[in-house]
Amino acid sequence: MGVKEFEEKIIRKGRWKNLDAYLPEDTTKDDEPLVKQEHLRLKEPGSSEKTPKPLPRSTGRIYENYQTTSSQYSAAVDGIPGSCYPLCGIPSIRSDIPAPRVRRLSDTTNYGDQGTGFAVLFPSVFGQRGVYERDLLKKRPKAEIKEVLHNIGMNVADERFEELWKQVCSKHEIKELCDCEESIWNILNMIHESHIKF
Repeated sequence: MGVKEFEEKIIRKGRWKNLDAYLPEDTTKDDEPLVKQEHLRLKEPGSSEKTPKPLPRSTGRIYENYQTTSSQYSAAVDGIPGSCYPLCGIPSIRSDIPAPRVRRLSDTTNYGDQGTGFAVLFPSVFGQRGVYERDLLKKRPKAEIKEVLHNIGMNVADERFEELWKQVCSKHEIKELCDCEESIWNILNMIHESHIKF
């Protein structure tokens, strides 16, 4: 944007001279111009219209009062404690303390022995018979799982059981132990559903 001739006079002279009479006597006068002559340049070569030079960009200078948005609401170490605002998300599994034998409704600690969200919304008949999630999610050896499946009436052929065992144990670090009943039932249900689809 160009600076017009009358604007340039105002900028170079600083204040209006006729207003000085209205200032108190003890006021110090600053007669420096608002913009110095070297800060103005010609808008185009050959024209008389002038324009101010663009301001220089900052070159990596770090300011002392610089704050990020996350530091303003203390989303960092030594921030506002979590007890001051509601926390959301999945709690980490507490393996340092043993799970209580009887769980209370007010106990929100995740001991790693809980079922999925589906198990919470639609509780199984096993819980009504005294078999709880900790029993279903217990890691068991291969022979014990085969015996459990045989005892509940699922007579699975050896080749089929080996195939199921490989699918279940592919998710786990220890290949000899799996949290198996629930995982094997989930896989059997998927296989059963795949046979039903047309």
